[in-house]
Amino acid sequence: MLGGNSLRAAVVGTIAALGLTTGVVPAVAADTGTWRIAYAGNRPTGYEALRATVATGPADAWAFGGSLTTDGQWSPVARRWNGRSWTGATLPAGLQRGITAADATGPGNVWAFAGGDEAGDAYALRWNGQRWSVAQRWPGSDILSDAAVLSARDVWVFGSSHIGPGIGTWHYDGRSWKQVETPDGQLARASAVAPDDIWAIGTDDVGRDNVLSRWDGRTWTRVDVPGLPQEETHFAEFHAIHATSPQDVWIVGDEYRTSGDDWSYTPLALHFDGHSWQRLDPPSTGQGILGDVTSDGHGGVWVTPSVDEPYDAPELLHYADGQWTEVRPQRPDGKVLRVNDVTTVPHSGSTWAVGEVFPADRNTSDGAVWVNGPLPR
Repeated sequence: MLGGNSLRAAVVGTIAALGLTTGVVPAVAADTGTWRIAYAGNRPTGYEALRATVATGPADAWAFGGSLTTDGQWSPVARRWNGRSWTGATLPAGLQRGITAADATGPGNVWAFAGGDEAGDAYALRWNGQRWSVAQRWPGSDILSDAAVLSARDVWVFGSSHIGPGIGTWHYDGRSWKQVETPDGQLARASAVAPDDIWAIGTDDVGRDNVLSRWDGRTWTRVDVPGLPQEETHFAEFHAIHATSPQDVWIVGDEYRTSGDDWSYTPLALHFDGHSWQRLDPPSTGQGILGDVTSDGHGGVWVTPSVDEPYDAPELLHYADGQWTEVRPQRPDGKVLRVNDVTTVPHSGSTWAVGEVFPADRNTSDGAVWVNGPLPR
């Protein structure tokens, strides 16, 4: 999840009938100024990537990811911002797989989740303000793709089977974990507005990533997004979702087309304003896939394209006031970068982004953190 939904406020509202239209979404402009490096490793060999970040205040933020060990196994990595510097944090011993999702409701309730496309158990970790502990394990190599934390006693975990066996949908009530059945397909990514208003995307029964579902506090119900292509050779794929209120929901992904042996992706961005879905027109960058989305704190959103080549493609997009802006964060000389996650910093004008930097031959990689705006303190 890009940035999670840290320190979310409960918003009460209802959803009107849904319809898809074209247009733009008015928003207050945010500063898209220079993204500068706040931390970057410098390892001569091996790999490290930071894939999730969450901030609970100007002097408290976390960055999570994984590093590849000498025996070919991934192990989790956590770094913490204390208002002065990013420093390494100690996690429970014996864990495999890098951390790919994180969320928090305050400095004493931070969660991190591992279960990407790697070997080893999926697991949930919790920081109680003093130490990290293992909150749950899912044995095997099943996929854990996202989570939503609403309180220490209200945690959702999701895992779709699109790229491998998924753990399914689980809920923690402060005492125990329970697997929850979903009516259509499997849910992969989610964004929570309130305990009775959670939006999630997932995979349908034929393996297409275009399911949208909503939790109302009792059941998951599939939500229709009309007007999207549904042909065998041309269909929509949802990759990320972010909801700040029932009147402000974003979905990003791509349109997939195939003709014989040829295939292509076109970026897809959708916005729901409480009445209808608007389809926007993002720039075509990188592979034509939009991988993540989060609020910029000012009515717009940051969007992360899926970029492998070309190397000069923008690593971030920003949308506000009907305009798309291509953003290129600072990179070390001779290095390529990838941004994986973005989070705004509460009570500040700053934003953190995490990812990795690597040489063009990709023989090594280092975890990296960028900051936009003043350095939070």
